[in-house]
Amino acid sequence: MKPDKEKQDAALSITTGNNAEGTSNGAVKRRKLQRVIPNDEIRCKRSDGKGWRCENKRIDGSTYCEHHHSRKTKTLAKAKAKKALSIKPALQPAKSGKQLPAKASKSDDEDDSDRVGGEMISGTTEDETGSRMCHQCQRNDKEKVIYCSMCNRKRYCTPCIKAWYPLLSENDVAVECPFCHGNCNCKACLRTHGPQKEKVEWDEEVTQDFLKYLLLKLLPCLKQLHNEQREELKVEQNLQRSTKVKVGKTVISADERLYCDNCSTSIVDYHRSCPECEYQLCITCCKELRLGCGPGAQKKQQQNGSKAELESLEIAPGQNSEKPAQSPSWAASTDGSIHCPPTSQGGCGRCQLGLKTLFEPDWMAKLTMNAEMESYNARSEHDLLRCSICASGGGDVKKKKSLRLASHRKGEDDNYLYCPSRQNVEEEGVAHFQKHWVRGEPVIVCNVLEGGSGLSWEPMVMWRAVRETTKNKFERDTRTVAAIDCLDWQEVEVNIHQFFKGYKEGRSHRDRWPQLLKLKDWPPSTEFEERLPRHGAEFVAALPFQQYTDPKTGFLNLAAQLPENTIKPDLGPKMYIANGLKEELLKGDSVIKLHKDMADAVYVLMHSSEVQLLEEQRQAIRKWIQKSNGKWESKSSPGVKYDVDKPHAQKSTYGGALWDIFRREDTPKLQAYLGKHWEEFCIPGHWVVESVIHPIHDQVFFLTSDHKRKLKEEYGIEAWTFEQNEGEAVLIPAGCPYQVRNLKSCIHVALEFVSPESLQECMQLTSEFRCLPQFHHANEDKLEVKKMVVHGATKVVDSLRQIRDGCN
Repeated sequence: MKPDKEKQDAALSITTGNNAEGTSNGAVKRRKLQRVIPNDEIRCKRSDGKGWRCENKRIDGSTYCEHHHSRKTKTLAKAKAKKALSIKPALQPAKSGKQLPAKASKSDDEDDSDRVGGEMISGTTEDETGSRMCHQCQRNDKEKVIYCSMCNRKRYCTPCIKAWYPLLSENDVAVECPFCHGNCNCKACLRTHGPQKEKVEWDEEVTQDFLKYLLLKLLPCLKQLHNEQREELKVEQNLQRSTKVKVGKTVISADERLYCDNCSTSIVDYHRSCPECEYQLCITCCKELRLGCGPGAQKKQQQNGSKAELESLEIAPGQNSEKPAQSPSWAASTDGSIHCPPTSQGGCGRCQLGLKTLFEPDWMAKLTMNAEMESYNARSEHDLLRCSICASGGGDVKKKKSLRLASHRKGEDDNYLYCPSRQNVEEEGVAHFQKHWVRGEPVIVCNVLEGGSGLSWEPMVMWRAVRETTKNKFERDTRTVAAIDCLDWQEVEVNIHQFFKGYKEGRSHRDRWPQLLKLKDWPPSTEFEERLPRHGAEFVAALPFQQYTDPKTGFLNLAAQLPENTIKPDLGPKMYIANGLKEELLKGDSVIKLHKDMADAVYVLMHSSEVQLLEEQRQAIRKWIQKSNGKWESKSSPGVKYDVDKPHAQKSTYGGALWDIFRREDTPKLQAYLGKHWEEFCIPGHWVVESVIHPIHDQVFFLTSDHKRKLKEEYGIEAWTFEQNEGEAVLIPAGCPYQVRNLKSCIHVALEFVSPESLQECMQLTSEFRCLPQFHHANEDKLEVKKMVVHGATKVVDSLRQIRDGCN
């Protein structure tokens, strides 16, 4: 039946065609315009990308019609044949124009000592694919290429080895190429994150000890927060005339921050809020208002003190602190209630501020009680107060190698700093470190880069890494960058390639005075891991005491305990690239000025390069000294002023940076000295300090060797002073004022962390920052340490319960 039907359809088609031929041409054209186009599901996908698309039906097993499928098959066959011809079994000579001699065949008994890895003395190479393409530059026209005998796949040409791997010989590459070693800095490899660090697994006993130790340090801060809330709750009970008060709840998302609109401090739980304009006031500001003074109460009390304290807290001319000690239009009522401030101070001035919470009303009380129960039998603090080995200046010779003399205070036991090597840290763990860290002493760790892959931190590699990883997204930023000129501390724009050239060779101003530049936040810390992923991973892997310093998995790093969905503070990594000179100039030195960090910090010197003063630069210095009537001339050398450790100027080898770190307890005397001598830090025509708000938090002073000498003579305090060498990590406890001067051009990478031993100091710093004027750069609560205390305690309590429940 079916064949007969097909014959009938064919006959009908012929008849229709014959009828068409007998009609006019117009009828034929109309018949063509009425052609039926197949549906999209069965229509050929061939198109020109602009609007035209093939109207034929596609064949089975393909997305194209018979005609276009045939054309595509022929095109692919030609491409495959062309590719096969390009890979020849015999190696071809280089395209440089030099004819390479043919490779002579070797008999089995010939000597093979003239081979280096996979490289022949004729300049040709051998590997599994027969390719000559260099993995680094992706070119195959180089005369001499070394292939790796370990993988038999990667090749590096000799120009790339000399340019990008100066510490490797051709033999080294032949034995194990940079790719196999994990430190390749080619375009493709710099875009990767490198080898992933293995996660350290602790047994339950060690984990429990760490958790209880952490909770022991958290508990005093947690109790402080709980007591502040209890006082505010009592005020609310009096206002509502009931012991059971109704506390409203402020609903915010996990990625939202809540700040006090008066002092800019982060709000962690209890606060007061206006029901109409949503003005937020922290309970610390509430307490100060009820005492009859505003949020600037601590500052007002200090201004009534000594002349030095008054000078140290002076407000810059023409500026308003925006934190009045007491505003006549805004004060607490006699019953303790607080109304919304007037519109001039950011409020509406109409409603009474109601007590609000971010959690449940009794949540903080329950957390404090649970923390006290879980911290029972925890290790007591007196076990960590003293290190008997280091207090005496070192016991045996082996132990003395782990110490470094940094000060000469008479009658003190902290003149030596704990200075272990990376190997010592791996053997000893954190127990020895904690004995020094709990006392607020800096720690220096040597050779931290030895455990890494050996990725190059050369300036040109850094520039190349950023240029290659940010070709489209940050195209402009890869050509020029903002830098700080240390002569007048003004921002200048400099070509980044020229900056790195001056990093090694030095730079000069027009008058031949040495020009020392510091890159300003390059690359930005928020983009560091995105723009330098390999270098970021290398830095984190090199950090000592990973339990404290690891930004993501540090067991004793409270910043790492914040929930994933919350906004975390910007703690780094941050890169500091700056020029430097061994000689201490009187103006334009490359320094990090005296200041305090809001948290603990670790600085690793990843790279340094020595720069020598040119004779014309020395002459410029002499001219300036003569013009200044010899006021600044040094006794040690005409035209050059050396630091307090004069021997380093005569040594053939010296460190990359000179550190001065002061003890926490010496801060009041240090502030008094700066308040007394602040005018002496001015350099007419270059650097003028017009006023001082806070002598340390302003970050405007740098103590020269003369000032350090006078500080010891007048106030009897001395800093820990030492040189940091390349590959050393310096850990600074929170609250220690410090300054740094580059003796060489340096690349530092820094990271901040929050250790349990420094929690009290971090909270004290937060109190100091909130009393600064709102226009001050340190006023904002960037750390949010109270939030870390709450989340850290919650996580520790839950973890201890899980361990106990698992054992039961």
